[in-house]
Amino acid sequence: MKYVILSVLLLGTSAAFAQDKVPANTEGRVCVDATSGTRYNARPISQHEVLARNAIGPEKRAAVLGTTCIHIYRESTIGLHSLTQCIGLGDDVSVNTMGGRGERCNVTSVKPAAETYADAKYK
Repeated sequence: MKYVILSVLLLGTSAAFAQDKVPANTEGRVCVDATSGTRYNARPISQHEVLARNAIGPEKRAAVLGTTCIHIYRESTIGLHSLTQCIGLGDDVSVNTMGGRGERCNVTSVKPAAETYADAKYK
């Protein structure tokens, strides 16, 4: 009987601790989940920056990702990939443009966007 009670207590506490392992959004930090292509929306906002946000989940704030890309065109398609839940420094950025231009580069900075995802324009 005590093994049953002990197992129930352990399962209940492990579920509570699992919630703490999700990165908490601190002031000034935005977590964009780029572990899969369906989890985020991304588009270019300048020659070297990408605007990204989560497609699903409660976090809808946008993040500006600085990249090592030489030139990101307005009509480019953006792909992001991260091995962790939040995109961070050194993660992959793929840029493809109709007509064959494409490049693979890395994230150099992650900062919250001053504008919403819908209001931000290409500079």
